[in-house]
Amino acid sequence: MINSKRQLRRSAALALTLCAIAIPAAGQAQQADRRVQVSIAAQPMDRALEQLARQSGQDILFTRAAVAGLTAPALSGVYDAQTALRRLTAGTGLTIVQDRAGALIVRPQSAAAAQTPASATDITAEGSDIVVTARFSDGVGRSLDVKRNADSIADAIVAADIGKLPAFNVAEALQRVPGVTIVREAGEGQFISVRGLGPNFQAVTFDGMPLAYNENIRNSGQSGRQFRLQVLPATLIDSIVVIKSPTADLVESGIGSTVDIRLINPLDRDSFVAANAYGGYEERTDTLNPNGTLSAGWHNADKTFGVLAGVSYSKRKVQFDRLRFGWQDVDIEGLGTLRAPGDIQPYLETEDRERISAVLGMQWRPASNVEVDIDGLYSKFNNQVTERRLSYYIGSQIANLDVSSAVVEDGRLVAGTINGARIRNYSEYMDQSHENLQLNAKLKLDLGGWQVEPRVSYAKARSDLDTPIQRVQYRTANGAGGNLTFDISNDVVGDKRITSLYSDLDLTDPSAMPFESFAVRPINSVDEDKSFVLNVKRDLDFGLGGFRFTKLHFGGQLSDRYRDYQRRDRSGTVLRDGFDRTDAFLQYPVPSNAFDQSIVNRQPWSNVDWSLFNTAYTLGSEYDGVSPDAYDLEPTAADLQNSYRIDEDISAGYGRLDFESVVGDVPVTGNIGLRYVRTKTQVRGTTISPVPDGEGGVTTEVTPVTARASYAEFLPSANATFKFTDNVQLRLGVARTMTRPSLSELRNSINTNSVTVTNIYNLGAAALDDPDLNLTAAAGNPNLRPYTSWNFDMSFEWYFDRFGAFTAAAFHKDISDYIASDFETRTLAFAVNDGSTLPVDILVATPTNVGDATITGIEFGYTNKLPFGLGVTATATFATTKLELDTSTVGTQSAGIQGVSDVSYSITPFFESGPFEFNVSYTYRSSYMTDSGANVTSLPTAEDVVAYYQKGFGIVDLGASYQLRPNVELFLQAVNILDERQVSYAGTAAEVSEIHTFGRTLNVGVRAKF
Repeated sequence: MINSKRQLRRSAALALTLCAIAIPAAGQAQQADRRVQVSIAAQPMDRALEQLARQSGQDILFTRAAVAGLTAPALSGVYDAQTALRRLTAGTGLTIVQDRAGALIVRPQSAAAAQTPASATDITAEGSDIVVTARFSDGVGRSLDVKRNADSIADAIVAADIGKLPAFNVAEALQRVPGVTIVREAGEGQFISVRGLGPNFQAVTFDGMPLAYNENIRNSGQSGRQFRLQVLPATLIDSIVVIKSPTADLVESGIGSTVDIRLINPLDRDSFVAANAYGGYEERTDTLNPNGTLSAGWHNADKTFGVLAGVSYSKRKVQFDRLRFGWQDVDIEGLGTLRAPGDIQPYLETEDRERISAVLGMQWRPASNVEVDIDGLYSKFNNQVTERRLSYYIGSQIANLDVSSAVVEDGRLVAGTINGARIRNYSEYMDQSHENLQLNAKLKLDLGGWQVEPRVSYAKARSDLDTPIQRVQYRTANGAGGNLTFDISNDVVGDKRITSLYSDLDLTDPSAMPFESFAVRPINSVDEDKSFVLNVKRDLDFGLGGFRFTKLHFGGQLSDRYRDYQRRDRSGTVLRDGFDRTDAFLQYPVPSNAFDQSIVNRQPWSNVDWSLFNTAYTLGSEYDGVSPDAYDLEPTAADLQNSYRIDEDISAGYGRLDFESVVGDVPVTGNIGLRYVRTKTQVRGTTISPVPDGEGGVTTEVTPVTARASYAEFLPSANATFKFTDNVQLRLGVARTMTRPSLSELRNSINTNSVTVTNIYNLGAAALDDPDLNLTAAAGNPNLRPYTSWNFDMSFEWYFDRFGAFTAAAFHKDISDYIASDFETRTLAFAVNDGSTLPVDILVATPTNVGDATITGIEFGYTNKLPFGLGVTATATFATTKLELDTSTVGTQSAGIQGVSDVSYSITPFFESGPFEFNVSYTYRSSYMTDSGANVTSLPTAEDVVAYYQKGFGIVDLGASYQLRPNVELFLQAVNILDERQVSYAGTAAEVSEIHTFGRTLNVGVRAKF
């Protein structure tokens, strides 16, 4: 029987879909004095007037002959249609009158009329009301205008969209853009994937300039070139443009897309002060936290100087329950060989997240042909993380299975009792700090028709552990973990929970769990980019065949980037003099609601008291305490092997021509271009190896290694727009793009499992007898080549007269030099606490260029609104992929591409009536591969190549607001209102690998603008 929640979800999705289909394409004319958010780029006057009519809902009548050759200035702000129209036409010799039906008529001003006072119907007054914010539909309309006027295939969200949607950060705001899905970390959006390609394939820029990248410092894995959008608040950003078909002047390195983050230009807006404040309620932790934003913009009376500033503060206290499974083959007497859980881990994570961000912008126009722009962005994201885990070992204790209790389904042991189990009580604690600084400076010069624009930028991203990763492990002896009962015989994927997991051992009694180890890992990472970009443009007017070339662009880029990653591992923690480790060290209560949704029959347990460990322990003579930076400790040979520095120099040049033509009776505009990019890398690292000392012992040989590499790529591009009518156009795009290897993949280092390092340090060779010891590692490869791709894009766009659009796009990407992991066994040197070195054979995964991939898909977008305020915006993406890997040792293998959902969609009905607004959003992505599917191995086994999947997942969010006064608004936002949980599995849905519970979040607050 389908449970009620699933019925509700399906019914809601069906109702929203029917709503989308039922809304017609027609709108209704709006009153000329209604104030709306207007955002119009500098462009030909006829296009600007059409855009204003769409954004304001006001009829504007003109002839193209009357406005031919005129250019409208950029205009952004909250205006009534009359005022906005007057500003667009100021100084052009055009006059504006209003007919009896309310339409605004634009026509040339006659000489006589110029000397005559304006009639009663002439537009002379500017409205004075202050409006708090644009409506949700106004933001959607602005986004469509950005798409409509882009130089290539692109999508966007703007400030009104971002502010109205339930979004904690930029990533969550972007998930409603066609082709965009988000990658969540502990429930919050962190990275984005575009058209099936993961975060490493997206070039994220700040007003067109490169950003620096934070690093993953919470575990052994690293993220490389993925920009952590989690650090940017949604409330301080003016717009985000996702460019899917590139032009030659764009900074490269985005096979998936280029995501450009933009701030408000203060000279294009009226002066303002805006604020919002809200309380954020977290259901799982039952906490209410303060959040708020304050921003302001100002310019002088003659609009020659303007400034923008803003600051945002947010705080969240969150809890996530991850129930994790491992699977393996076991031999059971009387039952034969079965698949069984290797271990099951209730994995509780609590986080105290605090983010403060600030933006600063300045525009100065000392003359009509000179402009100086300076923009700055700063963000600091602190995250205090505590992980509390139990490990119920099953596979290694299977000899103790009570066979009479065993339940076997389809060759899998899904329930039973282990009489004499083994249990680990484990905890991690750290205090992460991610800091970002971006400074951009731009000079715009118009020198006799030559538009010269030099730009410089400085970006720095620091990822530090103010409190390093601290790991404490308690574990029972073999057979001393009580009688363990597990039952996963239900429909785990559908129910998103298991029936039973508990032992009759009292896990709140510290005396039942012997202490094993306390280890410390400091990590410090800094990424820095310095870039110079020169863009030169000039209008042209010459023909060649059937083409007329209208503009020439050329320029270049120089970038200098470095990444320094330092890691230390210390297992030799010691108690301070006068301190004893008592039972109190393992008596911290675990929240009673832990795993209340994912395990029906469970048991309470107590865990590590971190305040006692931090007070009582030191690193001996090396450091007084257990919270050093990596730079506070002298690196060991293993530390040197785990650390690296990468220097990357980029030089690029480009040329681009914009053109106009006519195919039949259809006007065509577009651009063709070529970009040449050269990249040089220098990677510094260390290799260590065990060497016999000739006396029966082993010593460690430490060898500094510097690897240099370079590569160059030509990246042609072409885009064309066929304008069938004023509202219907077709875009075509073709381009060759590239994505550089992840910075972490280029490293000269090998990262081994931290628990393995600690156990070998404490136990020496005896640790190798533990069947649960993880003997794997991950290495880098400084000689990797970049991914390259030929991309083919088509986009059909139908914009409705008053509001909304229907769009359909098709894309195909043919990717070469795909990077996947190859395996080999290496003998690595491990330190032991008696000062000796132990050689151990480890299976090491190394990235290599071994594949070719294709991604093909279609995207749909639909937005519309009825006259009485009911509307919908919806997107959908369908994609298929193919990946073929080839190595000399194994041959050709087929695999899947990580992070690609076959289907993803978002549907957001909204309602606007008077002071009230309401929107509800359902966002869904189908199952996708999360890990291991692209592994090639010279030791092929089922375990080596098993693919891990995230099951399809949908989430319902809600937003509502009520305007108390013209400049004051109350709002409410709710995230995951159906309290959905995520499920992952290994290879097949019968082998669940994780159930993830993160709960609901509610924000209630007020916005004001003055």
